[in-house]
Amino acid sequence: MAAQTDTPAAQSAGPTEWVGQRVKRKEDPRLLTGTGRYADDVQAVGELYCAILRSPHPHARIVRVDTSKAREIPGVVLAISGADAEPHWNQLMPVMDLLDMKLPRVYALATDKVHYEGEAVAAVAAESRYIAEDALDAIVVEYEPLPAVANLEDALGTVAPADVEVADGDVGRRAPTHEPLAVRGGGEPTALLYEEWGHNVQCDWEFEIGDPDKVFAEADHVVRRRVGTHRYSGMPMECRVVLAEHDAGRNQLTIRLSTQFPHQARTIFAATFGIPEPNIHVLADDVGAGYGNKLQVDSEVIPVLLAILTGRPIKWTENRRGWLTSAPHSRDYFHDIEGAFSSDGTLLALRNHIVGDEGCDGAVRAAGLGALLVGGTYSPGTYKVNSYKAHVQAVVTNKAPYGAYRGYGKETANLAIERLMDAAADQLGIDPIEIRRHNLIDTYPHELPSGPIIESGSFRQALEDVVEAMDLPALRRRQEEARAAGRYIGFSACVFLEPSAASIPMSVFNGYETASVRLTPDGQVMVLTGMQTIGQGMETAMAQITADRLGVRPDDVRIVYGDTNAVPYGLGSYASRGATYGMSAVYQAATQVREKLLKAAANLLEANADDLEVSDGVVSLVGAPARQIAVAEVAKAVYLFPGPYAVLPDEPNPTLEGNFVWTNPQVAWSPDEHGRVRLYPAHGGGAEGALVEVDVETGQVKVERLWVCHDVGKMINPAIVEAQVVGGMVQGFGGTMLEQLSYDDDGRMLTKTLNDYQVPNAMSAPPIELMHIETPSPITPLGTKGVGEAGCIGTPTVLMSAVEDALRPFGVSVDMTPLDPERVLRMIQASGAQLASGR
Repeated sequence: MAAQTDTPAAQSAGPTEWVGQRVKRKEDPRLLTGTGRYADDVQAVGELYCAILRSPHPHARIVRVDTSKAREIPGVVLAISGADAEPHWNQLMPVMDLLDMKLPRVYALATDKVHYEGEAVAAVAAESRYIAEDALDAIVVEYEPLPAVANLEDALGTVAPADVEVADGDVGRRAPTHEPLAVRGGGEPTALLYEEWGHNVQCDWEFEIGDPDKVFAEADHVVRRRVGTHRYSGMPMECRVVLAEHDAGRNQLTIRLSTQFPHQARTIFAATFGIPEPNIHVLADDVGAGYGNKLQVDSEVIPVLLAILTGRPIKWTENRRGWLTSAPHSRDYFHDIEGAFSSDGTLLALRNHIVGDEGCDGAVRAAGLGALLVGGTYSPGTYKVNSYKAHVQAVVTNKAPYGAYRGYGKETANLAIERLMDAAADQLGIDPIEIRRHNLIDTYPHELPSGPIIESGSFRQALEDVVEAMDLPALRRRQEEARAAGRYIGFSACVFLEPSAASIPMSVFNGYETASVRLTPDGQVMVLTGMQTIGQGMETAMAQITADRLGVRPDDVRIVYGDTNAVPYGLGSYASRGATYGMSAVYQAATQVREKLLKAAANLLEANADDLEVSDGVVSLVGAPARQIAVAEVAKAVYLFPGPYAVLPDEPNPTLEGNFVWTNPQVAWSPDEHGRVRLYPAHGGGAEGALVEVDVETGQVKVERLWVCHDVGKMINPAIVEAQVVGGMVQGFGGTMLEQLSYDDDGRMLTKTLNDYQVPNAMSAPPIELMHIETPSPITPLGTKGVGEAGCIGTPTVLMSAVEDALRPFGVSVDMTPLDPERVLRMIQASGAQLASGR
């Protein structure tokens, strides 16, 4: 690709009939009127109900499990332990296996020991959900408690240095010593989660390009910062649900599931039970949100086993307590990042050490380990730098598994580089906006030192648009006036990069997607996609694309998904891959149908196909619209009268059907000569701003406003794009200000209900001002990029920066979340500064 300047307006694609319009979502009528169909809505004749007994200990050996009393309860059909289940299934299949990572060899029901509070140890199938839950109390489990690995210090055998604060399982910063925590000596690990490993590090990855150490040695300035975030995750409307039926005569399984990846789930079920994949039918209808949290098959195999053993349908509907204690957790990491700068503020080199607490596992029970690798890969962010060294350590502790969550390491990378730029601005005496302007990428394509190629972008324009909307001179005047009155407001702006369309090698999340498009004999259209609807508006966007290609209305297009017996093997919905992989596959498949449609119409109209156009359900001759034929008439002629071989005599596949497998040409299926792997081939991005006020007597932070300017490439449906960005920003706000999955010093979970775990709502969410830029991608057919994770990436960063700006008179460094009143007040008190008001 030839280099291009950062001028998005000149790159805008031309308008189309449906793509780019605010078409109302096809999904909404059923979802808003209660007629959607979720897994728990489906009833099977004679179904039993599954309940799962989970460990009260974070780390313990299982001495014995006695299910005899539970089996005696009227209505209980089966009660099993891990030892009972072991002969009937295989160990859990990993979802990724790369970089010599360690893989736990575990079953869905623990057999020898438990690794976190909430791990499944036994299960019951009963005639009602109430009986099943009550029967759990009759199961006797004898444990031998083991020392809990409650935090990174326990896991690594390190001594917590003076600058590290350990509270609720997180790591915070008091004073900068900048020596990476993970390499400090001082002792042995408290315990080993997996004795065969000999340590508690699941993955240890190092990467270097250029000569960063030499650059640092010669640099005018070295800027260092330790930043991190606490443990939190997604709270979907619908927890995990399974309805499983087994036909013993045919050895066939039918599994209804709340999942983001039906086909990979089928593959995992097949590996777990040794049943051929064609004998397993996975169905996922409406899914009550995914957020990346439903990209695993862990406890889901338990009700399937019960269905096989009882011969009756089994339903398992997880409650919120089960979700909080055992569903995938996320975040919980810190960076030691340092940058080498010249005196004029030019970024010359980066070094970054990331250590993440991934609970008991991030590659088998759940898929979160890759987020730390993404953080290490994308820490250079949107800035020009050639020398880079990264060290990523994924550390296991006695907490729930580490899973994917909206952002998936991109927010990790953004937090590190943007807070480093803030620190550099302070240390070098340069305005924080100006130092960003000086270093931002401005020509494309741009290859990051870690390998990804940013194909196009508008980071400079996005930053300028946000800065203009914020009106920084007015905010500075207001800040000065507020401080004079004893009030403390702060504001900040940052740039963010949104890698999308994950293509992780040696994993179930690699880089392709499938689609089939069919024009039926009555002129209607079916699109069969390997993507999965999880509330993101996929059905509407795909219908818009197909309608443009085939000259019909979106209402004439039906999207079929989530049925492994019907749709081609695809990879599902995650990593904002719909607008790239999913929509591109649909576009290309629809283009195949379009070509055959025009060829058939040309034969019927005795015209040249190149002289025809199709719109509003009619194929007509350009310049002579009276010569036309309805799309439905062409379809009828192909399929029925006179038939396919009469209408499409030279076509090898003479039906109005197209099939396409699409991959991004920037996907790298193996490492390059430097060991680099392009984990994402598409890159949106933008800039974000925040305005806050901090009550320094209570620590309460009020977020007055957020601004965002976002570039998704070509927008298929602006209304859907806006909803995705705003929804992500609210989640980023909630994760930074409210939400926290907390453990005590013994590894026991403290947040087991939504009374303890706060989530934002419409009343608590701040006002958001949203702006758009469209810089089409030169890689995808429609110029699309991704949008699903944009709001989560920059929001934590700008909120931390804005709170730090508000507390600048106290010399407070805000490098750790959550920014709840207790933590903020503790930071103010630790600063030792006096309140400006004299109080």
